[in-house]
Amino acid sequence: MIGSWCRELAGFPESVWIAYACAREPLRRLVTPEDYTNHFHAASFCGVEMARQVRGDWGDISCGELAEKLNVKLEWPAMPEGNGMVTFACYFEPDRIQVYTDNAAATRSLIQESGGAEFLGDVDIGEMLLAHELCHVLQHRQPELFTHQKHIRLWKLGPWERRSRLVSLEEVSAMAFARELLGLSHSPYVYDVLMLLPQAPPEAQRLFTQLRQFAKEETQ
Repeated sequence: MIGSWCRELAGFPESVWIAYACAREPLRRLVTPEDYTNHFHAASFCGVEMARQVRGDWGDISCGELAEKLNVKLEWPAMPEGNGMVTFACYFEPDRIQVYTDNAAATRSLIQESGGAEFLGDVDIGEMLLAHELCHVLQHRQPELFTHQKHIRLWKLGPWERRSRLVSLEEVSAMAFARELLGLSHSPYVYDVLMLLPQAPPEAQRLFTQLRQFAKEETQ
């Protein structure tokens, strides 16, 4: 089963991940699908450019070395249990990251044992998670980035208006950053499903079914 999931996830077109990211956006009802697609592409470009800047500044360094350059404290705790939530990694502003490597290692083993690496490659998932969180560090230090801009108008009264950013775009950018930095052949979003398997298989199945539905809608 897991091997076939990996094959299917690796083959999903970008439109599926756009629909998935939009579904996770709290303000999605205030933005058209066309506008969100444009925002997704712009946020992805932002993440790619940030990764290229890292390579331009420091060459082929590891994510651990990048964390050291950025003066970020790294912690590798065990996966918390019994709190009703599954967390893979966390960034604590301004300079601390936690990565739950036991779940990352368990996911990598499941992929390898199922033959899923044929479709995804043998990705160091802990390194991928760290790359993602390091992008959030860089985002925090660069308030002028596209992902921080207030793209949505919440209300307008005469000359006054209130606008908001789309928080999902920070995740979009971080996914693109990790993919570019590590040279992945597929979207890191696939691990949102696969990393649930060791701890919450029913939730993994629910999410995989949702993504399949997005893919089906794209072909209609």
